[in-house]
Amino acid sequence: MPVIEFIVKNILHFMPIIFGFAFFGPLFAQIMDGLGWVSPLGLSTLTLGLIIGGAWGIFAFFRGSWIWARP
Repeated sequence: MPVIEFIVKNILHFMPIIFGFAFFGPLFAQIMDGLGWVSPLGLSTLTLGLIIGGAWGIFAFFRGSWIWARP
């Protein structure tokens, strides 16, 4: 049981980064495709979405919040 607990705790600890890559990245790509936007530098929309989503997830991980402006 301690091994499973260790694995789950580590997965949940890094959940903002995982969520940023696994959810926000493809979401941004779908939004860009739906609106007909073209990615800069010849990147695919998924690549740009993963860069933005991953960066946002890493930012949220270190800041402790998904929202940039705190009261």
